[in-house]
Amino acid sequence: MTTLGSEKLFDPPSDAKRAEQLVDVGDDDSAPKDQLGGLGLTFGYPGNPKQTKDRSKMKLWTQYFSENGRNLTTLHTPTFKKLVRVGLPNDLRGEIWEMCSGSAFLRFANPGVYDDLVKMYAGQTSLATEEIEKDLNRSLPEYAGYQQDEGIDRLRRVLTAYAWRNPELGYCQAMNIVTSALLIYTTEEQAFWLLNVLVDHLCPGYYSTSMYGALLDQIIFEQLVEKTMPILWDHFKKTDVQLSVACLPWFLSLYVNSMPLLFAFRVLDCLFMEGPRILFQIGLAILKMNGEELLSTRDDGAFLDILKRFFSQLGDPIGHSKQLGNKPSRLTKFNELMLTAYREFSLVTDDMVTEMRRTNQLKVAANIESYTKRSAIRHLDSTAAFSKDEIAIIYDHFFGALYYAKSQGDRQDNQLDFDSFLLLLEGITTWGRAVRTRQTTINHTDDNSDEFTQHQLAIAFLHRLYLHLKAPTHLGISFQDAVTGLSDILHGDLMSIMGFFFSMYSHDGATLNNEELILIVKDLWWLIQQLHDGNTGLAWNTVQALILGALEQTAIEHGDDPPETEPIARQLGSLQGSLRQRLAVLDHVLDDHKMTCALSLPSFRMVALTNECLEMLFDHEFHNSFHLHKSSQAQMQKSLGRELFENLFREGKDLAKAPAVPLAASASSTTKTASPTPSNSTAISTNNKKHDEGDDMDEDVNHLFRQLGHLDVQDTDSTFALD
Repeated sequence: MTTLGSEKLFDPPSDAKRAEQLVDVGDDDSAPKDQLGGLGLTFGYPGNPKQTKDRSKMKLWTQYFSENGRNLTTLHTPTFKKLVRVGLPNDLRGEIWEMCSGSAFLRFANPGVYDDLVKMYAGQTSLATEEIEKDLNRSLPEYAGYQQDEGIDRLRRVLTAYAWRNPELGYCQAMNIVTSALLIYTTEEQAFWLLNVLVDHLCPGYYSTSMYGALLDQIIFEQLVEKTMPILWDHFKKTDVQLSVACLPWFLSLYVNSMPLLFAFRVLDCLFMEGPRILFQIGLAILKMNGEELLSTRDDGAFLDILKRFFSQLGDPIGHSKQLGNKPSRLTKFNELMLTAYREFSLVTDDMVTEMRRTNQLKVAANIESYTKRSAIRHLDSTAAFSKDEIAIIYDHFFGALYYAKSQGDRQDNQLDFDSFLLLLEGITTWGRAVRTRQTTINHTDDNSDEFTQHQLAIAFLHRLYLHLKAPTHLGISFQDAVTGLSDILHGDLMSIMGFFFSMYSHDGATLNNEELILIVKDLWWLIQQLHDGNTGLAWNTVQALILGALEQTAIEHGDDPPETEPIARQLGSLQGSLRQRLAVLDHVLDDHKMTCALSLPSFRMVALTNECLEMLFDHEFHNSFHLHKSSQAQMQKSLGRELFENLFREGKDLAKAPAVPLAASASSTTKTASPTPSNSTAISTNNKKHDEGDDMDEDVNHLFRQLGHLDVQDTDSTFALD
């Protein structure tokens, strides 16, 4: 495989002179124009390669690859881990990140996917792409590559490709910081798949609208601080110093925004090899090394100042200590930080992090839900005379309906469409559940049945109610629309409720014409029989009286002679057949008898008040059919942390649809291979030779550690010892 620049570094050279070169950058004009590496190839890498011993590291990696395989075949031995911890060479960093994280398997299992996404969505915009554009120039602006169009364009393409591939998540802040760091060492395609691994596996939930994953890990981090440094933790609690003020950004940006880039990339080296536990270990080590100063803090400002000063001094040497012989030590604060992280906080394991995430996830979900609810209620323009508790109940029902509708239809906004509106009514009305149940059980093959016709009437009435509650400029019913509309119903008196119904049907807002009168008659027939235990006779007599009264009141209002309504009354009173047949007659009865309705709101009220059933309906029966009761504990538990569970379900669906590809070996464990039994002396000799070469390489790696002033740590039954 030679799809990347780093994969060409060790190709056999064509002459002896070039054989002495570690890196063959070449100047062949026939070389492919595709990207062979990150922005660092053009704009340089952070740090001085001489000081970081890049040539020595490349020699060791050359030897390691020759003995242990390359790319997808690399064995992760203890020497591999030491080579990563000492810091990766610039030219190999992107490739090793891929190997450690497993993103290389995704890249090779999905050839051309990234390029197809870029081409397919070129020029298209969405809410995510708009947010990306806002953040592009805020992404590592100190790095030269992001002061040029080339760097910005690469970052834009990777972020937008990911947003289109994962539209449920799209784009969230801090993704730009992490991706811009990756692109310094990787091609766009490499960065794209690394971003997938980071978002979906290494740091799940970090880059979401609520950042539930980062908040979850912040709780875990605070619990670890309390466990490992109780004195410091007690001090923070007494002085009300908030750890999250400084520490949450560490996790979100993976330390890229906190440390100088040279050291932040060393953290990423270890993250991709060790997994997310290293984020906790480094955070604990930072607090440990600054413990004495932090105990003197009294507020968040002083806390931040100490940590900011510490990060600015990570490259400073430590005192005048000696290391091996009488040579001065090159040990820096960063070296000490990593040593402290590995040696003193080895208790933090992958299993511990997984278990603590599982234990605390509902707590985080509840906190997110509580914050989201307070925020949504605080941003209401009006609470429409509802109490605080009532608004909270409306919130639970509104967003509960939105969540369940979204889980079925993948809605992306915070407004109710008609189907989710039916879910809302199911929870707050006495008749909503019957409508929803009938919608799922009704036999659509028998369109002439009374049951099917009643269901059509119900849907027609509820759709008119939906349109009436929805603000004209909204695509659906917003939380504010729901609060305002429910207030009109629940707080309305007799006159206002009659006005509410009149405005639902009057197109011009002034009168009800023939067509509008028949529509309200049909809907009231359905509503009355719902509120009176299915008494269809009462409902039919009531709407018949409404039709006759409307015609009479229209004539009075316009100074005309009283209409001859007796023929209409006889016809309506003698109707037989199915409900559909009777409604069909009702549709044309006014036109057949050459009657005209032009009923104003005052006249509509007069007609309603002359009928006892209509008066009771508008006075109390309609708004009494609405109720605001607190959701049961089970329902509230179901609605907690909607985004958390949506992401868990999405990960499951993605896993089910993903092709079967091998995963990278866990960086925290050593790959073990059974040694074949040699069949002759030649095989024994060969094995002995390789063993000797391995010993030589271990000594070379240890020598490099000493040159760089490192104190390495070695795994020995979960304990750590100085090298």
